[in-house]
Amino acid sequence: MRGIDYLSEVPEVDPHRIGAFGCSGGGTITALVGALDPRIAAVGVACYTTSFDTLLPTLGPQDAEQSTPRFISSGFDFPDWIELVAPRPYAVIATYSDMFPFANARSSVIEARRFYSLSDPASAGTPFGSGPPAVPPTPTAPALNADTTNRISPDARLQFITGPGAYGALRPIMGYILSFFMRNLELGADADHPKVPAAYLTFGQRNAMASIPKDAFQVTPTGQVSTSFPNCATVFSLNLVRAAEIISANPPSIRDKQLAAAVREATGAVAKPRTSKYELELLAARSGAIALPSDGIDLEGKIAIPKAAGRHPAVLFLVPSSIDVDNEIARANKAKFVALAAAGNVVLAITPRPSPPGTDDMKAPLLGPFYLLSMRAGLVGRTLVGLRTDDAIGAVDYLAQRADVDPARISAVASEHMGVVLLHAAVLDRRLRHIAIDHALTSYRSLVDAPLPIGAPEDVIPGVMLRYDLPDLMRALGSRVTATDSLKGTDDLSQSSTPLSSLLRSTP
Repeated sequence: MRGIDYLSEVPEVDPHRIGAFGCSGGGTITALVGALDPRIAAVGVACYTTSFDTLLPTLGPQDAEQSTPRFISSGFDFPDWIELVAPRPYAVIATYSDMFPFANARSSVIEARRFYSLSDPASAGTPFGSGPPAVPPTPTAPALNADTTNRISPDARLQFITGPGAYGALRPIMGYILSFFMRNLELGADADHPKVPAAYLTFGQRNAMASIPKDAFQVTPTGQVSTSFPNCATVFSLNLVRAAEIISANPPSIRDKQLAAAVREATGAVAKPRTSKYELELLAARSGAIALPSDGIDLEGKIAIPKAAGRHPAVLFLVPSSIDVDNEIARANKAKFVALAAAGNVVLAITPRPSPPGTDDMKAPLLGPFYLLSMRAGLVGRTLVGLRTDDAIGAVDYLAQRADVDPARISAVASEHMGVVLLHAAVLDRRLRHIAIDHALTSYRSLVDAPLPIGAPEDVIPGVMLRYDLPDLMRALGSRVTATDSLKGTDDLSQSSTPLSSLLRSTP
């Protein structure tokens, strides 16, 4: 939008004939800004449009800007970005073998075409042959409007430009893309666009662009805006300013009921204490592996039962993965599990969702293993913290229903990301008499203060600082919580960063 501000003031630019085009992540931003800024006269979005019902179970959203929190749970999908632009000209651009499923790019265009036709009858097209319009077979060559058998005029406001190849393979259809923008932005251009220079439609050394020196494209001394201009704003610095504007330095204390409501609203946690019921066979389980049902899935876990009869204190132990796998963290957690059991506790070690972990693709090590999963959750109004909080509350239900557990003496222990989960669970479930956490994030504000957080996505709760921060949870819990070795947002929050010695500490 600031770029459009600038272009609108350039003397050589007609502010009424500004277009926007982008591919992949650029397609995402083009879709968003095209929908929200009516000054864009023509929009072209490539290799982004599909539908969430196919994207979520396969590739998933790839970047945070593609994952507006609560977007799906608010009733939206990809066609809504297109329909917000109507009646301005819009080109959905897709390739047949794109990783963003082509079939659902086409289904989104079919939906959007019905909407566009309300203000632009040409976008519905004219029937070809007998019978109602149908969806033609997927072409094998560059094609226009392969979503319908109706004839769509080149002057129709909604165009579907498609071609062969995988993600980002726009060369075969670049002529169509240029023609779309010339038709809608260049005064007097006719439908066939003879003004598209042939030299720009060829590729390789013959392309006219190949003769332009690389230096011609560098418009700042260093090639980077942030290093070329003193005191240049960045996403990091802009977030700091925004945080200072909207978050009070001395926020009022939040009452227990208000805090619990805020936690549920922010995290999407839905489990309520004392509502989960378990089969008698599971309640009678003896020491060993256990599968604890939670929201339709089984959580991987292990339980230890004292040999002595009667009711015993119980400890819920949230762990990132099975304590029986062969790695240093699992071995440390197993030693802690054994020590807690030896002290006479019923000990339940469970891995909250995803359980077992490791089934999701890692976008980048810097972001941690649950970045993509966290975005999926956010789209449907949930968070990984909230889902895991539900698992923890269900596990307390399970312990409280066991005949060998004293329900008045249930405590819990966790490290790192699971410590953040446990803070939320304890606020919502007062049956947790005490929790002990270590190496957990100290505050969400500290993440805002970190130029480049490491391993933070599974802790992130969209909009959380508008409602509360982790110190608010700590204050509400008071003597019910013991926290050691807390981490700031500038620390490495990845699982592997915690000293193993800290994992061996037992609950007080």
